[in-house]
Amino acid sequence: MASEQLVLTEEMSQGIDSSLRKFIGDSRARCALLITHSGQLVGQVGFTAHLNVLSLCALVAGIFTTTQELARLIGESKFKSLFQEGKSWNLHFTLVSEDLIFATLFDKKTVIGAVQVSANEAAERIAKLLTEFAAKPSVELDHELEAMKRELAQLAQLTVTSAAAPAPAAVPSLTAAPAVPTVTPAPQPPAGEKKEERPQKLLGADFEESAAAALDKLFEI
Repeated sequence: MASEQLVLTEEMSQGIDSSLRKFIGDSRARCALLITHSGQLVGQVGFTAHLNVLSLCALVAGIFTTTQELARLIGESKFKSLFQEGKSWNLHFTLVSEDLIFATLFDKKTVIGAVQVSANEAAERIAKLLTEFAAKPSVELDHELEAMKRELAQLAQLTVTSAAAPAPAAVPSLTAAPAVPTVTPAPQPPAGEKKEERPQKLLGADFEESAAAALDKLFEI
């Protein structure tokens, strides 16, 4: 089984989506899926909320690959379509190209003949769409690549210019550091010299002498 990943442009995706929607409107099927042989989901339209779409794509791709091997065993180059009928739901597969499978899920209210005819028409439209895009000249793509290269070169030049620019000079701080007050220590006497002790004048002794003198004068009178 191929493992390449199919890459579509926005215009191609819109064309595929339009083809799938037209198929749903014509056939009244439940949902339509476009799948690669490796199980990659390329496009989907319809009600798939109750389905595990990724698992369904992988199983459809495996079933179709096995069916093609069966075709070679019986002498056929390939089987273009495959129909599987269930009690409530039916599956129909159509080969779009060597790389794409068109699968649809529908219930018993949908006529199988309408699904087969609409599926073949949708597969032809999608195959034609892919062929047109593959043959489309790549002039626009070349212009886009050149524009991207110019933008990258300009961005690289701006990066180099920014790296070479000198760093801005440091701005001196305008806030002055607070002044630290200087404390002058009191003068100390030289080592070995005793500090002179001055007698303290006591307020109580002076008061007693004054009182005694006043009493002496009083007795002299």
